[in-house]
Amino acid sequence: MQYDIIFIGGGLNYAGAIIAQKARLKCLLIEKSLDHLGGTCLHEGCIPSKHLLFHGRLLVDSRRPVFHNSQISMDLNMLQEEKDQILKQTTSVIRKQLEKAGVHLAQGQGFVTAPNTVECEGKRFTGRNVVLGTGSSPYIPPGIDFDGKRIITSNEALNLRELPERIAIIGGGPVALEFASFFAACGKGPHVFIRREQVLPGSHPLICENVTKLLSSIGVTFHPSVIIASASKTEDGVRLETNKGGFDFDILLVATGRRPNTDAVACNDIKVGKAIDTNEHFETALPGHFAIGDCNGKLKLAHAARAQALYVVKRILGHRLEALRLENIPRFIETLPVPYARVGLSRRELIESRVDFSESIFRLSGITISRTYGATDGAIILYADKKGNLLGGELLCPHAPDIIGTIAQCLEAGLKAAALKRVVFPHPTVSEAIGRCAMHLA
Repeated sequence: MQYDIIFIGGGLNYAGAIIAQKARLKCLLIEKSLDHLGGTCLHEGCIPSKHLLFHGRLLVDSRRPVFHNSQISMDLNMLQEEKDQILKQTTSVIRKQLEKAGVHLAQGQGFVTAPNTVECEGKRFTGRNVVLGTGSSPYIPPGIDFDGKRIITSNEALNLRELPERIAIIGGGPVALEFASFFAACGKGPHVFIRREQVLPGSHPLICENVTKLLSSIGVTFHPSVIIASASKTEDGVRLETNKGGFDFDILLVATGRRPNTDAVACNDIKVGKAIDTNEHFETALPGHFAIGDCNGKLKLAHAARAQALYVVKRILGHRLEALRLENIPRFIETLPVPYARVGLSRRELIESRVDFSESIFRLSGITISRTYGATDGAIILYADKKGNLLGGELLCPHAPDIIGTIAQCLEAGLKAAALKRVVFPHPTVSEAIGRCAMHLA
């Protein structure tokens, strides 16, 4: 059967399929399991993790001295059932949206076997365009004896029905820090092993230092500069062998990044390295064949994947569009007790690019509301070039994932830092720290 667009992967690809079908393009969406529509973000990523972290934040807040009954406990089984119901309902809504739009659905593994040709479960389809959105999977380093029970990834961690006392985490990025936050909120005091000296490589040193300090304050123990030689199951837990000796735990979470899923490419016309190679318009070496989201390795974020899917569909429809500026897409981590977010170019990227820039740091202790939130260790950092053009920003503050949108808007609009200086931010809010920070930019 001939289609205008064949979408392989039912993650954020579904948004592009709906838009294309409503524009009267004939579309087919292929997904391994139609119960997994919505992809990693919905089922094993940001939606379930943020649901757990929302309740974890309540636990952390309940420990403040003003609360007499600080022994609040969490019913993890009930929380998981609540989370599962949310995911089930959302998946159902996505399927109904696709069906209502008229998108054809096929269940199974799809493969691009030749130009404009896709095979799935013994059936062959042809498409004028093909959009790969096959996502990514957790990366397991060599020497780690993964079994999904004692040694787990985020996929299994999101479905734990009980938490052991001794928990280890390998990794210093978003997944590691968010799970460390949740486990600590539940009173389990996880141990986090990182290869580098600090967490969040690429972030401003002050941010790295204060994220570590804040997580430590709720019970996380960090082990920096550790190289894991092996991790194996024992009779009653897990044994870690490292350059700093051996460690024993009940369970080990491996949070060492994700690897793009590229198996759907089964022809030589599409180039594959560590990810599916694409140009700035997300088109592969084979014209009319695109890769969006995690599988192209550019930016592993759900909202980035959605933006790419919509961008590709609009180009197929003939719209003239500027290339997406991926650096202007916000990223954030729901660390507890204070979240972190950034957008634009980072300090490290600016230094490596040899950009002549200035930075302004405003510590949240400079505004009274930070004491109410218990966020005096937070900070706002802004970067600008010598002409006053805003280049990026990092926020370690309450509501950072929401507030970062202000900086993203400025960057996308090409505004100068002076524009932020003129904004009258509401008082008393954390957002007013952005204006205070901007005042000190050159």
